[in-house]
Amino acid sequence: MLKYSRKGVLAVAAALSFAASAAQAEDHVVLIVDGSYFPSVVYANPGDNILFHNNSDASHTVNGPEESWTSGPISSEAMFSLKVEETTPPTFTGLGSDGTEAEGEIIFAEASD
Repeated sequence: MLKYSRKGVLAVAAALSFAASAAQAEDHVVLIVDGSYFPSVVYANPGDNILFHNNSDASHTVNGPEESWTSGPISSEAMFSLKVEETTPPTFTGLGSDGTEAEGEIIFAEASD
């Protein structure tokens, strides 16, 4: 009987391990380049992170609508990480220190091939 219990426990542990890795958060990199975001549309789910990497020569600030969240100034070659939550607004905008404006969108779904 003990052998069967151990096998059952191992099977449950393996299943839980697989489920945990399948539900693992993803990191999505968004490059800030000369007044625009690349990509400008991010497919993400709650728990994922959006990493804004400033590839421009000027500092840049990224904001949610009505400043629901803000990165603060991101200097050149620096990064800002946004943890996506169910309440995260689906759009973001930004302003570079040189006056350039950019817009982006978060779509709460897996990217289609």
